[in-house]
Amino acid sequence: MSRPPALAALALLAACVAALALLAAPATAQPTGRIEGVVRQGTAGAPAIDAVAVRLLTLGADGAASATRETTTRGGRFAFGVAADPALSYVVSTTHAGLAYLAPPVLLDAALPTAEVEIVVHETTREPPPLTIARTLVTVVALDRANARLELVREDELRHAGDRVYLGGADGVTLRLPLPDGAADAGGAGGEGEYRVEDGALALAAPLRPGAATLVTRYAVGYDRARDAHALRIAAPLPTARMEIDVPTRFADDIEPLAGSRRGGDRDDGGERIRRIALEGEARAGESAGVLLSGLSGRNAANPLAGGRGALAGLALAIAILGGGAALARAAGRRGAAA
Repeated sequence: MSRPPALAALALLAACVAALALLAAPATAQPTGRIEGVVRQGTAGAPAIDAVAVRLLTLGADGAASATRETTTRGGRFAFGVAADPALSYVVSTTHAGLAYLAPPVLLDAALPTAEVEIVVHETTREPPPLTIARTLVTVVALDRANARLELVREDELRHAGDRVYLGGADGVTLRLPLPDGAADAGGAGGEGEYRVEDGALALAAPLRPGAATLVTRYAVGYDRARDAHALRIAAPLPTARMEIDVPTRFADDIEPLAGSRRGGDRDDGGERIRRIALEGEARAGESAGVLLSGLSGRNAANPLAGGRGALAGLALAIAILGGGAALARAAGRRGAAA
């Protein structure tokens, strides 16, 4: 039975009111957050920083950039209103004297909706600053017996005690790492700038910023298969507090320090036995730590490229070296052509 017209009209009116109420109800809003900060001059005697552009990059959960905004500092300070969304991360950056400066990534949520960041910028110089190395660690990550080659990774913990960014000389080179004997290839393993092989060294062409930084480089070193041994020496380009060489014990029948170095003890690394050779005391520029690797043929050892974390790292490094070209080969070709 149909409703009376009056009741039908009332029902329709009630439905419309309910729909309008739903439309008017506020959606659940993302908590509002705020990122504030300051851009500060880090070079003594240089002008204070003011009225500079600061950029905010928003990154999604997958790391892809989703938005970029910009503001200008007033009295060196800046602020951005953002969503306090834990699925997002924010990176604040600025540019000074032609160099980019980034603050550490910021994560916000409802419990911690605000953050304060600081960006310290520096003036530049072509004059060599006081540079030292706190520690040099060279790790033999793989042994390629078929090609009589060692794969090395070198880590240098650089310390820049000045307050200006060092740009190097006219060629832009800021540091030269001496190549080990027998080096067949060398290059950088990420980081700012570029590496190139020249005059028996791996030259870094990149600004060196004040403070601490770790430089990671890689090397392929050939050895004499007939001799079945190799004397590996790692030289210091700067005054260096500690120099160490790590070698998996399964790579050679005997691993002994060369003159001036000593055993630093063995340790277990995920089932891999590692022997450390360390320089006795600090190193002056040009001095080196050294290790003699004997019995590289593997007659008394398992295949060092099979199994273990070190082997996986060595395989990945070998692929990177083979795929990345051979700077030393190119340099040798140029020398041959010149001759």
